[in-house]
Amino acid sequence: MKKITLLIISLVLTVGLSGQVITKPNFALATHPIVVDNVNFSDSLITITLTIQNKIKGGEFCASEIMYLLELKNKSKAYMLRSAGIPTCPETHKFEVPGEKLTFQLEFSAFDETPQYINIVEDCEDNCFSIYGVILDEKMNEDINQAFGYFKSGNLDFALASFRTAARENPGYPFAFLYGNIIEIYALQENYEKAKRWYQFLETSTFVDKEHVMEQISRKDFFDQLSD
Repeated sequence: MKKITLLIISLVLTVGLSGQVITKPNFALATHPIVVDNVNFSDSLITITLTIQNKIKGGEFCASEIMYLLELKNKSKAYMLRSAGIPTCPETHKFEVPGEKLTFQLEFSAFDETPQYINIVEDCEDNCFSIYGVILDEKMNEDINQAFGYFKSGNLDFALASFRTAARENPGYPFAFLYGNIIEIYALQENYEKAKRWYQFLETSTFVDKEHVMEQISRKDFFDQLSD
């Protein structure tokens, strides 16, 4: 099925790290319609449960024998030891209908230290899936969850404060989706001066997903207010 679709962050509730489970961690981007259900840490293993949703008629999906986790601070890698619930390519899982979901597990060797942020990378030649900027920091996840909760309830001031806290307290996070949300909230508040200021910061930044976030912003109704 490997039809590429970029996804923005998933909303989540998290609990502790070492020896415990992080449920639905936030992430920046995914190349496929896939979510991280949980990340389970033990002393020697990291087990990740993922769910992918089929979007097309006759969709198929498989997993490469080679996958790894990339720790984003030191660029160290932890390779997959085994998978469960998904065929290994070239064998495939054949979906019966669009909308059908497949849940599977990937087991990796543990890092020496628990990482704050990781990428999940399938190392293959064609239509490989990756999930970028998976957040394993409990406080950061809490701030983001709170921000989205406030946003859904219409409390834009509190949502903005929570997004800004997450961005301010995590300068090492190399993805820009937090800033895209901050820009959008300022625009919704019709504070175009501050929205433009944050957009200009984004333009000059080195975030790895900068172009993607800027492209998303360019589709918004308020974009003309930022480019004056």
